[in-house]
Amino acid sequence: MEKAQKIIEDFFAEKIQDSVSAGYEEILKPVRDKKKNHKHKEQLEKYTKEEDALESNQWVRKKLDSLVVLFSNHEKLSELVKKSIALYQDNSDPNELKTNLATQFKILKKEVGKSQLPERDKKAFEEINADKLQSDKFEKNKRLLEKLAEIDSEITNTMIEVKNLAEAEYQRNSWINHAAQKASEVSVRMTHIAKLTHSSTKASNIDATVFENNSLKNLIVTVNCAKEITKDFAYSSAAYAKIAEFLHLIGNDICIMPALLKPYAQDENQLQEWQEQFRLAFIERNKSSHILAKQVYFPLTSATDYHLVMPLISSSLTQVIYDRIWEARRKDTPANKARTEETFSLEVVRSFHRTAVLKATQTNHQNVSNLNGKRLGQLILLPAIPPQWQTQAKPPIHLKTLFNKQLATQAKEPLTELKNLLLAIKANKLSVNLQRKRLIRSHLIEIADVVFDYAAQIQGLKQHTGWSQASQLPLHQQYWLDPLRPDEEFQSTRATLDWPSDLVVDFSKWINRSIKHKQLTLGITHEKQWQKLLAPLLREFNALAEADSEISVVEEEA
Repeated sequence: MEKAQKIIEDFFAEKIQDSVSAGYEEILKPVRDKKKNHKHKEQLEKYTKEEDALESNQWVRKKLDSLVVLFSNHEKLSELVKKSIALYQDNSDPNELKTNLATQFKILKKEVGKSQLPERDKKAFEEINADKLQSDKFEKNKRLLEKLAEIDSEITNTMIEVKNLAEAEYQRNSWINHAAQKASEVSVRMTHIAKLTHSSTKASNIDATVFENNSLKNLIVTVNCAKEITKDFAYSSAAYAKIAEFLHLIGNDICIMPALLKPYAQDENQLQEWQEQFRLAFIERNKSSHILAKQVYFPLTSATDYHLVMPLISSSLTQVIYDRIWEARRKDTPANKARTEETFSLEVVRSFHRTAVLKATQTNHQNVSNLNGKRLGQLILLPAIPPQWQTQAKPPIHLKTLFNKQLATQAKEPLTELKNLLLAIKANKLSVNLQRKRLIRSHLIEIADVVFDYAAQIQGLKQHTGWSQASQLPLHQQYWLDPLRPDEEFQSTRATLDWPSDLVVDFSKWINRSIKHKQLTLGITHEKQWQKLLAPLLREFNALAEADSEISVVEEEA
């Protein structure tokens, strides 16, 4: 009971402070405006600089107190820390102290790097050093306004007015009464939020955990996918967000123990009325869909019957996914630090690849729900695509020639570029100068690369060595593609015949067939030109292939 009462009081105290803080910001806004020359502008800049320094110095002092303990067994480092602490007595000016502390901290950091400290202590120092200043905006603005109030009494009156307005806005009885009247406009402790499908839908939200006891544990449903489910709250309008937050914190206790609100109610009748109204935030009497919701007609066994299914996004499960992914992507985790620094770590690195983000509202993310606001409106989508097809190289036993249409399809892009270049030369009646010869050679190299890649795949099928014995390919193509065939006569003939020349002829004829066009006259002249360019490329490829084969044989023997 006392704990619940404290939660209520803390809620109102926090909201009053938030309201006062916003009011203080409004008072300071015209003074800070760079475009306006306010009478207190210079004073505010001076006070702000002092406050920044004071805040920084207090933050550094906390670091130094931690370092006193950390370096207690290291004389030199301990002395440096004590010297830094002594600066607080020697320097009365906060800006001067801030500068001196920064200098001293640099010396300390350098000395830690040179020291023989255990790795664990060095990491602890890095963590303390990397700690960032968390500024208390409310307290800082309050102190600035109090200083300005010393020279301008009107600011004092404005501050009092802001505080009075905040306390009036959150007067317990009137605020709770208003919240009770609007309780039907909010949905509290829900797992599935309709507005994540469309921000303007008025469909019902769902709490899937009500089915938890009856759910089959082998089904992939929200309640089975995480040990802890964070429930969400939503509202018909962002104006009711604070009411939803209040009920999310304590609403369930209020429904069970209405006496919690007794200190704030006028009488028993109002107390009972509040309880009945607050229950509407948890139990929606009439579940309904909406024109902007997604709907699926799911057929039943009867030809005329169906279920109308309304798919809803689980905000709770989305939050679990969001938290895990961003935790895994944090750069300051030990695992990710070790990975970046390429050092050993016992920590497990978790990676999420090829994720996408779906935005649920572009600006006011909290307008959809509380958790959606915390996610900045992001619904992270994991890849749900089928595995990419990867062609497996197989021996071309049933092919009559390697140089066919299938190979032309693989080399379609460079073949098309060569054809277009030849068409452009002919259409514009251009001579084949040095620059165009280089372009032609460049396209042929690209075509040859495709063919050589395919040949290398076939040659690499060591487990199928000797497959060419059952092949229909011309003998010179067999010599090329099955170089390790365990056949003495085959190997003897392969070593004596000039089969690469026949291969180049096949290659050149195939190119002519592949770039055939009614406006191009391609004949023996072109074939010879292709052969002249392809022959050295084939020699280079074969030399490298032979060298690789010899290395493989040596490794196997070893």
